[in-house]
Amino acid sequence: MQRRYELPTAGTEPRVYVRLTSNWIELTVRFLTRTHGVRELKSAISRDILTEFARANIMIATATFELVGSPMIRVDVEGRNPS
Repeated sequence: MQRRYELPTAGTEPRVYVRLTSNWIELTVRFLTRTHGVRELKSAISRDILTEFARANIMIATATFELVGSPMIRVDVEGRNPS
């Protein structure tokens, strides 16, 4: 495949790259596949990852905020004539 499509010597095997960000871990998966069925394959890979996370008791957390209420705020601007 490398010779046929003139691919660099990086290889044709699937690879996973891991990057740490300020608030999560980013996983990037590189793989070769046919052009048709890519969405189904990505979904299957994602489901397998989630299954293995659950098996290892790894939970995915997210920060969610809900604003329940806020006090009335009055702003006075000097020199402005209210209409």
